[in-house]
Amino acid sequence: MKHFSCYIYSICLIILTGLAHPVTAQTVSQGDLWQRCENARSLCRYDSLTVYAAQLLSVSKRQDDRRGEAYALFYQGLSQLFSGQGKSSLLLLNSARDLAEDIENDSVMALVTNAMGIYHAMTENNSFVAQQFFFRSLDYAEKAQYEQLKGRVYGNLLTLTHSATDTAGITNARRIYDYGKKNDDYEQTFMGAYYQANYYNLIGDNQRAEAFLKEALDMYQVYPYDDVASVYTLYSKVKLDMGDIASAEQFARRAVILADSLHQPFLLPDTYLQYAEVLNRKGNYALSNDMAQKALDAAQEASGKTKVVACLRLMARNCERLGQNSKAMDCLERANLMMDTLTRVNMDRLNHERTIMLDIQKKEQEAQVRKQQMADQRRMNLFLVAAVALLLALLSVIAWLYRKRNVLYKNIVRQNAKSVARQKELQQRIDHLESAQEANQANQPNTPDAANEPNSPSEPNMPNEAKVQELYDRACHLMEHERLYADPQLNREHLAELLGTNRTYLSAIIKEKSGMSYLQFVNSYRINEAIRILSDPEKTDYPLKKIWSDLGFNSPATFYKLFQQAVGITPSVYRKQFLDLSQEEE
Repeated sequence: MKHFSCYIYSICLIILTGLAHPVTAQTVSQGDLWQRCENARSLCRYDSLTVYAAQLLSVSKRQDDRRGEAYALFYQGLSQLFSGQGKSSLLLLNSARDLAEDIENDSVMALVTNAMGIYHAMTENNSFVAQQFFFRSLDYAEKAQYEQLKGRVYGNLLTLTHSATDTAGITNARRIYDYGKKNDDYEQTFMGAYYQANYYNLIGDNQRAEAFLKEALDMYQVYPYDDVASVYTLYSKVKLDMGDIASAEQFARRAVILADSLHQPFLLPDTYLQYAEVLNRKGNYALSNDMAQKALDAAQEASGKTKVVACLRLMARNCERLGQNSKAMDCLERANLMMDTLTRVNMDRLNHERTIMLDIQKKEQEAQVRKQQMADQRRMNLFLVAAVALLLALLSVIAWLYRKRNVLYKNIVRQNAKSVARQKELQQRIDHLESAQEANQANQPNTPDAANEPNSPSEPNMPNEAKVQELYDRACHLMEHERLYADPQLNREHLAELLGTNRTYLSAIIKEKSGMSYLQFVNSYRINEAIRILSDPEKTDYPLKKIWSDLGFNSPATFYKLFQQAVGITPSVYRKQFLDLSQEEE
């Protein structure tokens, strides 16, 4: 910080800025105020910025726009910082930072931490803490991908070093300059030219330094920055190093006039001191001493302690030339005392600030962990919402399929119930016709025995087809009227014996006439009887266990399997659907 120049920090205002993306205001009035704030900031017109920022804050609060509030607080803090109100500016910047953290806005965080770095460099003379804030600002700018802002922050870091061996500094200066040229950005081009001129002056290449300063002044004609006094101050130094004292004095005087007329307290010590250096080189030691005293007063008022040391040392040189050795020794003692104090204070403050920075980093890490936990919780909530939505959709599909299945089951039951009813009606008609036929035969004269008729089924020489049909009809009769299928011990041998044939012939006849095996033939009667029982409203209390045992099945598993294969649903489902269907019909 020994050679730290306050006028550099005015340029840092330009570095600060630039919101990397233009803000879209919620209303026309707010958008207009926002644009006025940005214009005032970019031109370093802090009085106007103070007024516009206050208006923007009022509008943003009225519209409940927290991001607008954060930017307004940043603008207010910035204007007070460069108007010499460092302490109050820090309060505003802290408020802006708290709000930016709350709304998780990386762009505001980048701008505010950058401004706080400038505060610690200019007001607290603490380059270590300033550097930490600048690095944090770069991190936020990287997250937000704000390339313009990153260039400005790199410019701020350049102000902390005054080393001719700092190759990274010239690299960053060129980066800012090239970015401005490529994107027609006057601010970036102006800053890049200024920073490169400062670097080349440090390494003694004043020809190239002057070229960049001329370009910066040309830019000033197009884009009139109010802090151009810093350019004239550096130009005076370059000319003085080149031996052109007349031009150096002209530029120094111009810098003093601009800084004084534009009320720039942080630039005045640099402009006065440079003018005093020119007068010293010119041999006008008394006037140089007066100008150095003005620089000292301005530095003390602006809390520029490092600048105080430079002023006292110049005054000591002037007094020595004037033969005022006692006064010269007094100035040197004050300068050395100030340096010792600054060194001791800086070391103590450095240790203290390191502790503070570690604490800040710890809190930021904790905040990051909380932020990550909140993000994880939000993701989990989204997952749960998606899972619930998927489950509801699945339940809806299942419910639809369930209703569709019930409709299908009801149709199956309805069709089987109708079929059973038709069979019952048909059987009643057949029984009625058989009864009438028997009564009619009883009233007719005796006729030859049917068994002796030529075409009697029992006729030995009866055609084979007729015999096959007669055997099949007798088998069906035994099943339908004698309910032989209800006998669980029924087998082919027993049925063949009842029909007067053998089991092989019986199986062949059943296969030929029904297309089923013997066992399928018997089970079909059992299943049909089960359907009749389950379709009878008067037998709804008939136990399923009793049904399968009464119908000749050896196990419930066989009954359930064959019933489902034949009907399409299980006996229990059939009964339930039949009961539901009966209730609906009632």
